[in-house]
Amino acid sequence: MDIFKWIKDIENVYEELINSAKNVNLNDIEQFREIQRKEFEDYLRKKNDLVNNALITLSKDVGSETKIFRDKMDIAIKKIEKQFQNSIQNLNKLIISEARLDF
Repeated sequence: MDIFKWIKDIENVYEELINSAKNVNLNDIEQFREIQRKEFEDYLRKKNDLVNNALITLSKDVGSETKIFRDKMDIAIKKIEKQFQNSIQNLNKLIISEARLDF
């Protein structure tokens, strides 16, 4: 019977259309996924570069500020040492004077 043959042909065409649509959609999805992956990797790379540059700049700033702080501390320590030496000399003179050992 021809009607059954036609129905079978229609079923075959229907299955071919479904499989073709699956393949086309799958390819579209894979292409979209690949584009999105590349865009995301590019975004991450840019953000990573930004963070790395910020860390490098921060490291340089911290290094220079640390050097300035050390220099200021060295100057302050030298001033304190000088004042201490002057105070020791003045204290020695005062002790000698108070003990009436200055002959």
